[in-house]
Amino acid sequence: MTNEIVKYGNRLNEIPLRHFNSREMNLLMSIVSRIHEKGTDEITFSFEQLRALSQYKDHGERFVKELDSTYSKLISLNAYTDDGHTLTRFVAFNRYQIDRDNQEVRIAVNPDFKGIFNQLAQWTRFSLEQFAHLNSTYAKSMFRLLKQYRTAGTRNFTMEDFRTLLDIPKSYRVNHIDQVVIKPIKEELSPIFKGLSIRKLRKGRGGKIVGYSFSWKAETKEHDDFSKGVWDEKIALDNIKYNSELTKEEKFRATDKVKGIRLGTTAKEQQAEADRSKKETDENRSRQELLNGLHNINGH
Repeated sequence: MTNEIVKYGNRLNEIPLRHFNSREMNLLMSIVSRIHEKGTDEITFSFEQLRALSQYKDHGERFVKELDSTYSKLISLNAYTDDGHTLTRFVAFNRYQIDRDNQEVRIAVNPDFKGIFNQLAQWTRFSLEQFAHLNSTYAKSMFRLLKQYRTAGTRNFTMEDFRTLLDIPKSYRVNHIDQVVIKPIKEELSPIFKGLSIRKLRKGRGGKIVGYSFSWKAETKEHDDFSKGVWDEKIALDNIKYNSELTKEEKFRATDKVKGIRLGTTAKEQQAEADRSKKETDENRSRQELLNGLHNINGH
């Protein structure tokens, strides 16, 4: 799947992917990666092609059900125009057909929506493989939102926009957001965005939290994040190592995710190394104390 690029008009970032799970997001972006500059022509995907693009592991009827659930979410994606007189809403795709017999999916973009995928003046673009590798839906959504500003290196969100764009439940208080939303974003995006920093924006004497500020080392316009697979592992690990915003635990978990190993592995390895080092230090100290004791005896 190397070199698969997702590219679309920035307006798509303003449409929350409500209730999409991680697999459905992967399927959607796999579709988007192939409809760029195709107008409103019908596009045909084989099941095998979509599974490969989206890194989907299951086969058979389970995959068909996932395709169907993705479509159910797709028809909820809508944009609108409002000229002050008439407000019109329209869905992204006006054709989505799942053919079990031929193992194909046929899709066509609604003509009213084609400007988001064709003849783009301003756009968001990113590696499909990087996107599909992310686990958290919050990390996936923020990945897209930050990639829109990849050459700026900073983006601020009001609390209302942050909740809406990431589809955060209204019941979540700030401490819930810290643990369930911000934490996975930090762990999964720090390897990609060098120096990623997340700050709470406050207002008034009470310091009420009114939004979030994201900053990172801006990418160049020519930045290549497509030819090296998911990422350059050395660069990703260095981004984790030198990010002072991450706690030790977050660095361990981020490292596990980059290496594709069981969560907790790096922490155990680091603890084992610390235990070995302590044991060696204690043994050297005991040996030195013994030698000093013998020296004192011989000296008398």
